[in-house]
Amino acid sequence: MPEPEIRAEEIEPLPVMPRGGPPRGEPAPAARTAFDGALPRAAAPAVAEVTGRARVGATLLVAGAFCAVLVWVPSQMFDLERYLVPKALALHLTALALLGLGLVPLRRSAWGRTGLLLAGVVGWGALTAAFATNRWLAFAAWGISFSSAALFLSARALPERLRRPALAGILTAVVIGSALGIAQSYGLDAAWLSDSRPPGGTFGNRNFLGHLAAIAAPALLMTALAARRRRWAVAALFGLAVLAAAIVLTRSRAAWLGGLVGALCALVAAVIAAHRAGGGFAWGRLALGGALTGGAIAAAVLLPNDLNWTTDTPYAATLGDLAEYREGSGAGRLVQYQNSLGLVRSHPLLGVGPGNWFVHYPLVTTPNDPAYAGSDLIPTNPWPSSDWVAHTTERGPIGALLLLAAIAAAALAAQRRREGGPAADPLAAGAVAGVLAAAAVCGAFDAVLLLAAPSFVTWATVGLLLPREPASPDAPAAKSAWRGAATLVAAVLTLYTGAHAAAILMTREATGTAAVERAALLTPGEHRLHLALAERGRCAHARRAARLMPHHERAVRMAEGCG
Repeated sequence: MPEPEIRAEEIEPLPVMPRGGPPRGEPAPAARTAFDGALPRAAAPAVAEVTGRARVGATLLVAGAFCAVLVWVPSQMFDLERYLVPKALALHLTALALLGLGLVPLRRSAWGRTGLLLAGVVGWGALTAAFATNRWLAFAAWGISFSSAALFLSARALPERLRRPALAGILTAVVIGSALGIAQSYGLDAAWLSDSRPPGGTFGNRNFLGHLAAIAAPALLMTALAARRRRWAVAALFGLAVLAAAIVLTRSRAAWLGGLVGALCALVAAVIAAHRAGGGFAWGRLALGGALTGGAIAAAVLLPNDLNWTTDTPYAATLGDLAEYREGSGAGRLVQYQNSLGLVRSHPLLGVGPGNWFVHYPLVTTPNDPAYAGSDLIPTNPWPSSDWVAHTTERGPIGALLLLAAIAAAALAAQRRREGGPAADPLAAGAVAGVLAAAAVCGAFDAVLLLAAPSFVTWATVGLLLPREPASPDAPAAKSAWRGAATLVAAVLTLYTGAHAAAILMTREATGTAAVERAALLTPGEHRLHLALAERGRCAHARRAARLMPHHERAVRMAEGCG
């Protein structure tokens, strides 16, 4: 017998305990506090149908998150790229699958302000990429923004009943990745764990692990406060302790600052939203979480580990240097930021193109610049030590402002009380504010949203926490041509990134000239392969490297030596 259809207007909202308890002589309402519901229960304006395709979409988000956290390929030639490129492939594959199944809404009425601004980030980025010097780098860097926006729109369109398990799955992936980094700190040795800057775990760099843990921590804290059952709350709090220990062990100052600011923003936003809703706050669970997190931090600091720090008190030294800018890496960042402003002055509107800071930075470097090693074959990092410097120099001030506006719009949407609808959910409001604050602060000092894994977790999490946009019966359906074009772009990104990963995999054991030439055929935009072949006397590759890196001294010299 078919189940009767339940209309959204027939579902009564869960009651919230008013401050001071129920009026005298009246029974208490069924719900205990505003935090006892699921994510993001109170803010949903309507109940969407849970279809088989929606379940597939939620499963894809979780599976993609696990791949973005754990996937890697072996290589002798590549260090960071053997982790970063496969994670980008996981991001693009997930976006392609969601687009192919029609799970990414392409009607503007379903996007909301945040979605529209993210579409602006993607559209403006495409324009700047078209004028970039190295369009291979530009396409790869722009693709991170494109696929992240697709994930956000898909996550936000999911029915409410699927959001809580999807978010739990994404956060579980981050906790597992953090636990592997902790295990590496205490002696775990495996080929798939990064050994260049431990505890990098499955991320290739300890800073990347710290950033991702800091971004996920506010959402996991709010999840613990919202769990209906105590055992799920305790499990979430133990996961939070794992993230805290990983952040401490990485000694990433950006992650330390981002985690602290993210947790504070989450708590403040949640308390404000709970006050507006007239509900209570789960202070007991918060105290338990504080105790578990404090114990994890103490254990990370006090227990002997296998990390070879150069000081006897490494964690105290990091804490003391948290705001240091007159020497060390802090001073180096300031020099790099100041020099990078020269690229903004020379390209004030469109910037130098996504991913092209690396190409143009030799033009603005100064003597004794710690960010530039002119004698090296590749003298700089692939990105500046800041998301915001990267967006400003590569996509112009307009591109940076669009991204900042999208972040602000998402935070405001989580706090907003809809006209004629329920109050904002305190949990979602706190989690969104905390996740975005952590990403923005970490991104102020390192590359974060430029990379696939943190971009995946950030925008999928925010999409799952924000309320769905109310459906408009008069809204026109998305044109099939737009959906086809978006799917084609995702497919090209997937193919290009897959070929790049395959090229890296070719160098897992064989690094001879023939193997490197085969790899270069697969990914013609990979300048490292062309530089390696140029050093072996291959003039065609020397000239190719010079075209990809026209301002890099050694690449140009090798090409000139070929005539």
